Amino acid sequence: MLATEYAEYYRVEAQNDNEDDYTFRNRVANALRGMGRIIEAHEVFQDERYEQSDTVMGGVTGAIAQALQGTNYSGDAIGNDVASGIVAQDDRLGLTPDMALMMMELFGGR
Repeated sequence: MLATEYAEYYRVEAQNDNEDDYTFRNRVANALRGMGRIIEAHEVFQDERYEQSDTVMGGVTGAIAQALQGTNYSGDAIGNDVASGIVAQDDRLGLTPDMALMMMELFGGR
């Protein structure tokens, strides 16, 4: 599970005995998101590498869309990214995951 690997690398508390995998992934993902590690956060949450997953890129797209709009929703940042990504990737807007990644590079995102 990527959450275990990234938790160790970024020094996030390891999975507790009473913590199920989803809760652990969500906790590590939100910790990484708080560190500005957006791609890694969504990889952890989905337990997939970004280059293998449109779902991961959807969350990244949502994070970028929020940043470009100057929006900072309270609560679960990862969940907000996923929801925003669904809206941002609506065909009527024309924002593709490739375009989102390009914007991250242009604006200095991680």
